[in-house]
Amino acid sequence: MSRYYFHFSDGRRLFRDAAGTEFGGVGAARAFAIRHVRELRAAMFQSQVKDLSGWTMLVADARGRMVFEIGFDLKPVLEHAL
Repeated sequence: MSRYYFHFSDGRRLFRDAAGTEFGGVGAARAFAIRHVRELRAAMFQSQVKDLSGWTMLVADARGRMVFEIGFDLKPVLEHAL
């Protein structure tokens, strides 16, 4: 099991996940990130945040290396080589 950290940013500020979550691999972490982004989008939409164009989720491994980044439009922003 590997620990992944799911940080997110509005383009100006970074909101850090200090605890992380353990998964069997990057595929499971990616599926979790997609679900988490969908939940965040729904919660933000209800709170009247309409422009999510600058929002991204940055996923890091236990060493702090970025594994991938996904936009709140659910499109990959950046894939990082491990």
